[in-house]
Amino acid sequence: MLKITNSNEKVTIHLDKYSKTVLSVIALCLMLIAVNMYFSPKDVNAYDTVQDVNIKSINGSSISGSYLPIDLQRIDGSSSKDLRVDIRSINGRSVFGDKVPVDIQGINGQFFMGSDLPVKVR
Repeated sequence: MLKITNSNEKVTIHLDKYSKTVLSVIALCLMLIAVNMYFSPKDVNAYDTVQDVNIKSINGSSISGSYLPIDLQRIDGSSSKDLRVDIRSINGRSVFGDKVPVDIQGINGQFFMGSDLPVKVR
């Protein structure tokens, strides 16, 4: 409760504990707002360039060369969906239409040279 006393041009205001607590909380909030305006974190801009990342392992499997140990089990939460792939090139060779450039070096462990394939017809 607020109590105002006036004696010979001197005004004295007495506050109870509840009013002091409420005013103290309001003052503290105003101070926090003022401090936040001057010491708030600044905006951080993301890098526009490609970042160099050195991945050592995925799921405990180490990475050697340019091959990633990936075991694809689900697509969009389902294991029955088709995996749509758009291949533009394989080892630097362009893919046109539905033809894929293939370089076969051996079949069943048999190495061959030239354009003849060692095929047995049953």
